[in-house]
Amino acid sequence: MNEIQIVYDWLINHFRNSDLVHTVSILPTSELDQNKENIYPLVNIDFLNKETDEQSINTTFKITVIQQRDTQPIKTDNKLLTDTNYLDNVNETGNICTRFFNVLTGQNNIYNIELEGKTNEKPLRRWGINTCDGFQFEVTLSIPNSGKSC
Repeated sequence: MNEIQIVYDWLINHFRNSDLVHTVSILPTSELDQNKENIYPLVNIDFLNKETDEQSINTTFKITVIQQRDTQPIKTDNKLLTDTNYLDNVNETGNICTRFFNVLTGQNNIYNIELEGKTNEKPLRRWGINTCDGFQFEVTLSIPNSGKSC
């Protein structure tokens, strides 16, 4: 198995094994949230690019973590968004992101996948056609270049 597949499998398995995540997809970000039957929270892993040197292969992914917003049809003067589950969505999707980074920075894995860089976790509000909330970030992961091929 080549290094890109190893990193993909590791990412997918990490999120699949999370008790907070219901669906993992690997769609291009522009096609995400087109399916009204998605089960949320959803994590999408979009492969962006790869850089190879003698020692390692760096892969960059855009990861989107979203939860569907529910709005209660009640009239309120409250400005704290208590008529939606927005704050619950931010807490839940933020926790998914935090757990991911804690695993990457806190322990070695059998494939020696390491965090090379990341962007800030950009909040998403009323995002996509299914009105989702969550976070989106890019992450660069390195894996040793063992020269494997298919």
